[in-house]
Amino acid sequence: MDASADPIPDVRLRAMEEAPVGIAVTDPTRSDNPLVYVNDAFERITGYAREDVLGHNCRFLQGPETADEAVADLRDAVANEEPTTVVLRNYRADGEAFWNEVTVAPLRDDDGRVTHFVGFQSDVTARKRAEAALERERASLARLLERLEGVVADVTRAVVSADGRANVEDAVCERLAAVDAYSLVWLGDVDHASGEIRPHAWRARDTTDVDAAALTVPRDADHPAARAVRTGRVQHVTGARASDCVPLADVGGVAAIPLRYRGTTYGVLVVAAPTAAALDESERTVLESLGRTVATALSARESRRLIAADQTVAVEFELADPSLFVVDLSTRLDATVRYRGMVDEADAPLLFFDVDADAETVVAAADDVPAIASMGVVGDAETASLFECRLRGGSLVDDLAERGVRVREMRATNGVGRIEVDLPASSDARAVVERVRERYPAVEVVSYRESERPPTTERAALESLGDALTTRQFTALQKAYLSGYYDANRSVTGDALAESMGISRSTFHQHLRAAERKVFAAAFDW
Repeated sequence: MDASADPIPDVRLRAMEEAPVGIAVTDPTRSDNPLVYVNDAFERITGYAREDVLGHNCRFLQGPETADEAVADLRDAVANEEPTTVVLRNYRADGEAFWNEVTVAPLRDDDGRVTHFVGFQSDVTARKRAEAALERERASLARLLERLEGVVADVTRAVVSADGRANVEDAVCERLAAVDAYSLVWLGDVDHASGEIRPHAWRARDTTDVDAAALTVPRDADHPAARAVRTGRVQHVTGARASDCVPLADVGGVAAIPLRYRGTTYGVLVVAAPTAAALDESERTVLESLGRTVATALSARESRRLIAADQTVAVEFELADPSLFVVDLSTRLDATVRYRGMVDEADAPLLFFDVDADAETVVAAADDVPAIASMGVVGDAETASLFECRLRGGSLVDDLAERGVRVREMRATNGVGRIEVDLPASSDARAVVERVRERYPAVEVVSYRESERPPTTERAALESLGDALTTRQFTALQKAYLSGYYDANRSVTGDALAESMGISRSTFHQHLRAAERKVFAAAFDW
């Protein structure tokens, strides 16, 4: 072997032959800039044999859908002796179209003259298909948002302005049934007497034969509405299963959206469509958001029913279930724990209790109660018996409040608890009892009585005052009142109350004075 021989040209040629991308070399000094070299990958990508393409310009790869703009860009780069990259719609030897990403660069001799052009080719069909699919998805989402934007706005306005739950439900069904893509919409809730999910309102676009009986679903059924109520999550079925869910001839998809707000399910919204595509993931996401809006409106109306009612029903329960945290805490302390009130703060309700035990013992015992997230002292730890408490998950007080039920009293002594609740006389007391039993199966109803409310003018004034106070003002005023801040022998200071709220003393007093002014205005300015 000649030691002076240069092995590099052979290595370069072998590298070009075995490269995973197509490589082609053209000679611009010859007529029509023909191909003078192609590697194995070029043959594999294009389907053309080497002997059939050498001596020809590579425009044979072009076809009816090759974009003129891309070809012009490539031609201009060659004419200007500049590198460029284009993506072309090319055609294989068998006529199959593919997307070809071509990078062309000039090769120059020692004097800078262009002697050849080298081109690198990659089949990017899979990438282009993915890009096209993404673009179609974006366009579909844009059309969805454009179509549903008005629906969401209309439904939101309707539920905010509607008077009463029945009107809210009618407004939701009427507006959603007007959407061309939907064939049936119904909204219902659990009937605790029968254990069934019964529709309260419904609309079918092309039929008048649908009635409540045909839409009623047993709560334990394998039906998307029943599963949505049981799980609190959106349920979806298509095809034959969808057809079995609604009494319509042509159904391709059914979605059931739980009307859920802060852990409480107020019912279920069921939407049926002729095609499965009409209820795709994006559509269901929008409907889920809409369901939360409806649930929020229903929660607000349930709460206002108790405020506005002239007649109320008081129901008293007794239970010894340690899963009720006051029962658990009273057992650990061998003391009495009494509920004093609640502030509905943004992150979680803040509950107030007094306990017949010293503060250090109470806080230490609360750390061991699984349902309690935190327990703090309101006021001076040496003299105070008032505590503020946050629970893990939704509390019974918060759960009932969202249904228009007020906890009047809750206390526990030595492991036995008593709960007394107020609800409007127009409410379904049985449903409230069932709601409590869902959480505490062994609970007993020990009393049930009806009573009259004070005159409307006083109640309206108190309701107006509650609306006028901000959450911070209400918290400051309630803490001050419950802690004995206004007692003759004051046992708590403004500094302690400010610290319990996580604010400065001056900020606490600003909230307190603002709340006091509003209270006095309500008392004297009428």
